[in-house]
Amino acid sequence: MFFGLRKLEDKDFRFQLFPKEPTEAEQELFFSPLERTIRWLPTIASLSMLLGLLGTVIGINSAFGAMEAQGKVSLEVLAGGIKDALNTTIAGLLVAIPSLYFHRFAENKIRYISELMVKDFSTKGP
Repeated sequence: MFFGLRKLEDKDFRFQLFPKEPTEAEQELFFSPLERTIRWLPTIASLSMLLGLLGTVIGINSAFGAMEAQGKVSLEVLAGGIKDALNTTIAGLLVAIPSLYFHRFAENKIRYISELMVKDFSTKGP
C-alpha cells in the first residue's frame, strides 16, 4: 500500500491513470478501496489497547488472588502478576501505536494525492 501511494505521487503515473480530469464519482471510486482498507487500523488499535488493558486487569487480579490464597502479602507473587499485567499492556501498545501511525499516514497521503489530482487539471493548459 505504501509503495502504491508513493507511486501515485508521480505526475506522469497519475496522467496514465487519468488522461482526462476525473469526475468526483471516478475519484471516489478510485480512493474508496484504499479508504475502506485503512479504516480497519483504528479499530485494530482500539481493540489491542483494550485487550492490553484487559490483560493488565487479569494479571493484577491473579496476583491479588494468589496472595489471598496464601493468606499473606508476598512480593514474589505480586511481582509475577504485575509482570504479566505489564507484558499484556506492552503487547497491546506495540500493536496500537503503529496501527494509529499508519492510519494517519495513509489518510494524509490519500488526501495529498487527491489534492495533487485536482491541481493536475487545474494547472494543465489546453
